[in-house]
Amino acid sequence: MSSGEILAFIPCFLYGIALAELFSQWRRFFQKQYRYWPYIITTVIFTEIAIWNVYLFLVQIQDSTLITYHEYWLFLIQPIIFLLLVHAFTPETELKDTEAYFRKRIPIVFGLMALYIASHMIPAFGVSTEAMWLRIIGIVICLIIAFTRNIKAIYVFGLLWFLTLYFR
Repeated sequence: MSSGEILAFIPCFLYGIALAELFSQWRRFFQKQYRYWPYIITTVIFTEIAIWNVYLFLVQIQDSTLITYHEYWLFLIQPIIFLLLVHAFTPETELKDTEAYFRKRIPIVFGLMALYIASHMIPAFGVSTEAMWLRIIGIVICLIIAFTRNIKAIYVFGLLWFLTLYFR
């Protein structure tokens, strides 16, 4: 086992916890009393983003040699922020009013999402120019959603996410 594989354990574990929490929310898609489209769209987006970032992380860490403790924290910051985001985003199973919960949590969820996207712009991660502009737009949209609680902006965020699938 390489040092990169060993170092990948904790970030992958954190993303795994977040993904398990997100996948447990998918049951809300199938019960009418829980269904709320902006929540469903956001859940799908967050799930795909987590999977994509696990993939990126494993590709990046695979080629790594031994890194310093401080460099390792750069790798840990993203999954920690994402896990905090997911825990702020997901309601308890017995809570049936998904819409009220989601609307109440919009500022913290999309504020953390803006921070999470911004963490991908750290120079050590070698961001391409195309990705940088898409991330800046994503940060702006997340901040608009966080500050205004504008539900229509969530659909714009979903559209931007869908368009970024092309660049992956």
